[in-house]
Amino acid sequence: MNDIVAATNVSRTAERPLQDAERPVVPAVLNVGGTDRRPSSRFFRSMSVAVIFMLWALQFTTLTVSHLIRNDVPAWVIMPRMFVSCIGIGLSFLILAVNRWAAKMSLVRRIVIAAGLAVPAAGIHSLTSYFVLSHLFGLAPLEAEDYALSILDWFWFYASQSLMLLALIYGAELGESEERVTRLRAEADAIHIKLLRYQLNPHFLFNTLNSIASLIGKRRAPEAEAMVLSLSDFLRTSLSMDPARQITLGEEIALQALYLDIERARFPHRLQVSIDVPDRLKDALVPNLITQPLIENAIKYGVARSLVPVRLDVIARDEHGLLSIEVRDDGESAPGPIPPGTSIGLINISERLRLHFGDAGRLAAGRRSTGGFSARIEMPLTRRG
Repeated sequence: MNDIVAATNVSRTAERPLQDAERPVVPAVLNVGGTDRRPSSRFFRSMSVAVIFMLWALQFTTLTVSHLIRNDVPAWVIMPRMFVSCIGIGLSFLILAVNRWAAKMSLVRRIVIAAGLAVPAAGIHSLTSYFVLSHLFGLAPLEAEDYALSILDWFWFYASQSLMLLALIYGAELGESEERVTRLRAEADAIHIKLLRYQLNPHFLFNTLNSIASLIGKRRAPEAEAMVLSLSDFLRTSLSMDPARQITLGEEIALQALYLDIERARFPHRLQVSIDVPDRLKDALVPNLITQPLIENAIKYGVARSLVPVRLDVIARDEHGLLSIEVRDDGESAPGPIPPGTSIGLINISERLRLHFGDAGRLAAGRRSTGGFSARIEMPLTRRG
């Protein structure tokens, strides 16, 4: 591989070897093909309901078994206790509803409300238990001291349950918030990719139409007609694609062959093309039109500015699990600085690689040590299917 300089310092007049530290390193944005294993908001909502039934089932079973072992109350009391437990389940769902109603309040206020709900719940539960056991089933009435202790016991039960439900509700809200942020980020990234892709098409279309007009002005109708047909095929194929979808490298190269047909009509004696893509890599997946700006830059600044034939190479390789695609030419630029805006295509590629692959995708570009210019992109090697 020829020496090139980093894409962040692109110039056809500077020459120095590529340093690894200069390669663009970017944070991951898309979780392409990954799996988010964080609990969802639906999980927390389901857990809230499950916790209510599990706590009451545990409380009823523990208390009933304890009384049966001690044999201090008759066995038939199980039925009224079950009725009281059903009342308690209803109170728990009421607490759950109030906690959800307070969702827009601050967390501190919600904690105070959650703990405070245990006071009326404990009082209602104790009063219901007293009424059911004393008036409906004729058990001895509770003393005032026993009633107060009953309220205190149930207060801790309801307070613990209420705070646990608040924690689950808060977890559900965080899950919903993260889900919304993830969806918005994915939508923003998809829109960003589309904008980057569509930024290419008007630029390419403008250049091609200028070339067609030039051919018509020179009365080269057959060449102009051929270019129009090639342009039609290229636009029909490329614009029908989803910009965020990946295609195979074989499909990408076929698209670029259409583009190069157009450019050959512009530079029939100066453009020489060589495409070296092994068959085993043609099913590798790449962002569509990812090589277009590289080829366009090579023609614009290598072929168009040269007075002699220029060789343009497109080379794909498997670099230890990374797909490497290099576009290089042996043309020489005209003296002077590069006009403003020439790095837009390279910036777009870097951004698209970042959006698709995070820090696993990178671009390096610069002057070749043997003359001409080279741009190389790297991305994870994945295959269709």
